[in-house]
Amino acid sequence: MSTHDAPPVARLLMRLYPRRYRAAHGQDIAAVFAETTRGLPPRALLREHVDLAAHALRLRLRIGPTDPAGRLLAGAAPVALAIAAGRALAFLPAQSYDAVHRIRYPFPALGLGNAVASAVVLLADSLPWLLALAFALAGRWRAARTTGALAALTSIGLQLREPVHSLWQVYCTAVPAIVGALLLLAPTGLVDATARGRREAAALALGIAVPMIAVLHYEVPLLDTLILSRASTLTLWQCTVVAVLLLLRLSGRRLDGFRAAGVLLAVLPWLTNLVLAAADSSERSPVVALYGGACLAPLAVAAALAGAVRVGRRVRANEPSRPA
Repeated sequence: MSTHDAPPVARLLMRLYPRRYRAAHGQDIAAVFAETTRGLPPRALLREHVDLAAHALRLRLRIGPTDPAGRLLAGAAPVALAIAAGRALAFLPAQSYDAVHRIRYPFPALGLGNAVASAVVLLADSLPWLLALAFALAGRWRAARTTGALAALTSIGLQLREPVHSLWQVYCTAVPAIVGALLLLAPTGLVDATARGRREAAALALGIAVPMIAVLHYEVPLLDTLILSRASTLTLWQCTVVAVLLLLRLSGRRLDGFRAAGVLLAVLPWLTNLVLAAADSSERSPVVALYGGACLAPLAVAAALAGAVRVGRRVRANEPSRPA
């Protein structure tokens, strides 16, 4: 089977492969793709298209399973998904309440149809991320990656319903785009889908969401001197929770530097607001610097503690054993 015999969408995606690789392996890729997708339902076919595009991009960007960048992305992707799902879960109760309220009490001039559509839009930014996390916790990373990419596209689409006229909209568009890219580009075979990895993702998502649900519901006044928004407070708390995971990965007996660095890479998308705030002349520089320091401090403390643990372990290992 030649590449010209492949379906139009597959031919388009195959053009993402490097030219030399496509010339050498294009026919084999087309044959395997046709054999794999024969008779598949639409959802499974979509997953195969996503896999084809992701594999091509990984080869073009040199982030395959044997490349350091591939190992780094594999360590970052499940953490980024857990953070995104934890943030979505934190806002879900308030969004659900608003959605139900709009349906129960629709605006008289707009009717029930508009109320239902408005409720769907409210929940559309959260539920896909939670579904992606559910797939990841079930050990189905390919489905989690595809669903997470669709969740990112949904979030971007919701932001782009209105013309972009503020840095906050840029931030809300850039974050899901970066997270979706992390999910798509991470080599599937290197992502930790073991029971331990799934427990880490669940604990991270719940650790971010559960305390913040209480904070948002009871409107606990946190750091009023900084005049933090709800999203900024959530980012500050999320860095504290992620710092615990960073400490565990850095202080383990068998250190995997790429998985530890992946934690830092996973949290970076939500810190792009610091860059945008610094670029906005209307923001007060001391407030931005203080908020940035508060976000980064837990991560720095975790790295320092992990270093102390490893030094202490090495010292104990080098101590001469006492005679009996």
